[in-house]
Amino acid sequence: MADILAIVSRAVFEKDAKVGGKLLGQGDVWPLDRYNSSSKPLERLKKGGRIFLVTVRPDEQLWFLGVIDAPSFSGTSWVSKKANAYPITNITALRKTIKFDTGKGMSQDKGTLGMSLQTPRSLTLDDVAQILAVAGGKTPPEPVLTPPPSKARIIDGKYEVVRQLGVGGMGVVYEAKHTGTGRRVAIKEIHSDDLEHAPQLVERFQREARATGAIETQHIVLVLDSGTDAATKHPYLVMEYLQGEDLQHVLARTGPLREDVALKLVAQACQGLSRAHDAGVIHRDIKPANIYLAKRDAGELVVKVLDFGIARMKEATAPENRALTTTGLLLGSPLYMSPEQVLRPKDIDHRTDLWSLGVVLYEVLTGKTPCGDTLETVGALFVSICGKPAPSVRESNPAISEETAAIVKRALAIDTAARYATGEEFLADIQQRLDSKFTLDESMFPTDPKLVAVDPLAATQVKFGD
Repeated sequence: MADILAIVSRAVFEKDAKVGGKLLGQGDVWPLDRYNSSSKPLERLKKGGRIFLVTVRPDEQLWFLGVIDAPSFSGTSWVSKKANAYPITNITALRKTIKFDTGKGMSQDKGTLGMSLQTPRSLTLDDVAQILAVAGGKTPPEPVLTPPPSKARIIDGKYEVVRQLGVGGMGVVYEAKHTGTGRRVAIKEIHSDDLEHAPQLVERFQREARATGAIETQHIVLVLDSGTDAATKHPYLVMEYLQGEDLQHVLARTGPLREDVALKLVAQACQGLSRAHDAGVIHRDIKPANIYLAKRDAGELVVKVLDFGIARMKEATAPENRALTTTGLLLGSPLYMSPEQVLRPKDIDHRTDLWSLGVVLYEVLTGKTPCGDTLETVGALFVSICGKPAPSVRESNPAISEETAAIVKRALAIDTAARYATGEEFLADIQQRLDSKFTLDESMFPTDPKLVAVDPLAATQVKFGD
C-alpha cells in the first residue's frame, strides 16, 4: 500500500477550501474526497493507498489538509468513497524530519518548498506516523534511527569518523580526524546510484576537486584531499574544518543586513569566485547556503565559498535538460539560477556565478529574492528569470543607495553581454562604494528579536552545502 504526499496549490486552496464563503483555517475540517491529478507517481495507488494532501501558506508554512483514503482513478481524479475527516494542521516543524522513501527529504532552501513538492512523493511509515500524530494533537514519535556502529569507521584507511554533521542530496558530511596526524577535518562522502555506472563522473569530480584545492585564496574552503573509499566505492572530499554559520542561517537570524555589511560580504565572496574563475572552475550553485562565515580570532569573520564541483556532479547525473527530476527533487537552486542556466545548462560560463551572486546580494539587502516569494511553480519562476528584469532593490528598501542598486541591476542583467564580464569588474564597483577594507566581524550581524529564532543546533553546525 502506498502513502503519497501531494500538494494543493495556494490558488486552488484559496478558491475551493471554503465553507459559507469563508476560507478554512487551522483546526477546520475540509471534507474533500478527491484529488484532481493524473501525475504518474500516483499510479502506485492502483494497488491501494492514501494521498496525504498539503499546501504551502505565506511565510512557507506547510499545512496538512487531510487524507484521500483508498482512492480509485476516474480518468481525471483520484476519488475516495469517504470524505476526509482530519483537521487542517500546521506541520511546518516536520519539514526537516519528513524524509520520503528516497531518504532525501524536503528542500530546505528559502522559497523552494512549494516548488520541491510539485511532484507527488512516497512517504515512509515514520513520515506517516509523524504527520498523523501532529494532526491528532500529539507529539510526533521520534524517527527510527540507525544505531551507531560499535567500532569507529575509517574512510579510505586514513580518516576516522568522529560524528555526522549533516546530510544533503548528494551525500553525508562528517567530522573526522586523520589517523596519522590527528588533524581535525570535515569529509563530504558522495552518495549517488548513478556513480556506479559512470566512472567518468567520479574522475571529473576528482579533477575539479584537485583544481579547486590548488586555488590559493582564503575565500574558498580549503580542499585537503580527495579519493574513493575502497570499501564503499564512494568518492569523498576532505576539507578544512570550519566553525561558524552559513549565510542562509545568518539571514534567518538577522533579516536584511546593512548596506555596507552586505557589500563587504559579497566582495569577499567575489574575491573567491574570481580566483576560481581564473583557474577555469565554475561553481554553478551559488546561494546563501554555500556562502559560509567562518570564525577567526577576536570575532573576525571570513567569507568562504563552499561546494565547488558538487553542483557539476548533480548536473551530470540528471536527466537531460530537466530542472526537476521525477522524484521531485530540484537540481541546483532555482531561485538563484541565471537565465542561461535555465535555457542552456550545458553551455554556461563563469558569468552564471556572477548572476547568482547578484541574487544573493539582492536578498541580503532586502530579505527576499527578486521573484521567488511571489511564484509557486518552477515553470513560472523560470519564465520570470528569463523574461522579466529584476525589480530594483530600492522598491523593497528605499534606503539603499542608487549606486548600490545599480550594482545589483548590472549583476542581474538578463543579457550576459550587459552583465559584469568578470568577478574583478563586480568587485571594482563594490570597492568604489566602500571606504574601508572588506573586514567583517560578529558585531555586524545582530539578531533581530522580532524574527523567529532558528534551531540553534542547525544554526551553529559545520556545513558544507547540500
